[in-house]
Amino acid sequence: MFQRLRRPAVLGAVLTMIVSTGTTLAHESRDIDDITMVVGLLDEPAYSGQKSGLELNVIHHEEPVEGLEETLQAEVIFDDQTRSLEISPRFGEPGAYQSVFFPTAAGPYTFHIWGEIDGEPIDETFSSGEDTFSEVQDVTGGQFPVVLPAAGDTARDAEAGAAAAGTATLALVVGGAGLLAGLVAVGLALARRRA
Repeated sequence: MFQRLRRPAVLGAVLTMIVSTGTTLAHESRDIDDITMVVGLLDEPAYSGQKSGLELNVIHHEEPVEGLEETLQAEVIFDDQTRSLEISPRFGEPGAYQSVFFPTAAGPYTFHIWGEIDGEPIDETFSSGEDTFSEVQDVTGGQFPVVLPAAGDTARDAEAGAAAAGTATLALVVGGAGLLAGLVAVGLALARRRA
């Protein structure tokens, strides 16, 4: 009976290692002295317009480091735009942290993380790429059966529509003012003829 109980436990441990290794392969692992930082996007592959964010795991002297939400700061960078991220510990996972956001554009993202880990200063930048972690993918690439427009395209179309509506309103106001001026001129001309 002891043998039957051990097999599922061993199988479970092996499956956990395989699954966790698969997740880690889509992240960048970097050693800084005795500190190992593993950084990537949540739920890779990440798609534009869908929940994702920063995923960070930290080990120091082969032990997970807790409490880093108090000593580390982070930001996400896309092109020339930067946003601060609030780092939160992941429940039940010592040394694991995250910061959720919704990437709205496909392409490469960069995470800048700085502060202290166990008293040691840290200032590191992690960028998506072939040898690191995945870029954010356009959501339309995974849609089926109907492909919806990307959120960025919808926003651009809405802005263009608003601009066109503003131009049309201005044209109506100018046209209405012109019509009114014309009617006043006709009325004055008719009034002069009668007098």
